[in-house]
Amino acid sequence: MSEYKNSRCINCDTEIIGKFCHNCSQKSNTQRLDIKHFIQHDIIHGAFHLDKGLPFTLKEIILRPATVAQNYIQGKRVRYYNFFYLTLIIIGFTLLLQSFMEEPSFKNNNPTYLKSLNFARENIKFILLSFIPFFAISSKIVYHRVKFNFAEHSIIASICLIYFLLYNLLSDLLQLLSTEKIFDPFINLLSLITILCIYYQVFKEYYQNKRYLNVINSVLTFFIFSIFFLVLVSSIILIVTMN
Repeated sequence: MSEYKNSRCINCDTEIIGKFCHNCSQKSNTQRLDIKHFIQHDIIHGAFHLDKGLPFTLKEIILRPATVAQNYIQGKRVRYYNFFYLTLIIIGFTLLLQSFMEEPSFKNNNPTYLKSLNFARENIKFILLSFIPFFAISSKIVYHRVKFNFAEHSIIASICLIYFLLYNLLSDLLQLLSTEKIFDPFINLLSLITILCIYYQVFKEYYQNKRYLNVINSVLTFFIFSIFFLVLVSSIILIVTMN
């Protein structure tokens, strides 16, 4: 199958110099679509290419979360998949997995409690995504001497949320296999430690002579976030009670 070679970009009509359009990143040589190319490149290559995109981002976040945050803040972003989309994908996969699990039984039959629980379930995506601004505000308050803006703090918060979701996904998988929640306390503790370590690692270069202060700030960031989250939970209960 022949390639369409262009001196001008077929996407935005900008003159091309090199392999890619400097205006919109469209390739200068585009191959006509056929089923073989679609399967080999768009599906297999797109899903399993391990040096960029979604698999690469997921691998790097798991292995080097603080480095990913630092790289993204410094502008090294082209190889990384969009964190927001990745978060939504993990949430969607988690909800799909939970649909195969048995509904938990609750000893507390208080109507307000049950209504609050149903409200939380129906809005779980928004509640989970609220982690990002809450963590971002918390870290911006604590690390105010580090001149990161809100968006940069949100990047760190997004990575913490992704890690939290991955741990939650692991917990659901173990529960699906064992039908018990015996691993939950350990996974929750591991999730907390990981988030504290991410904040410590991201900001350690700013506290090289005061590492103890960085540890304190990491814990303080999580503490302030917890307050914000408790306010959110209280607000949900209040809204449900009023309706």
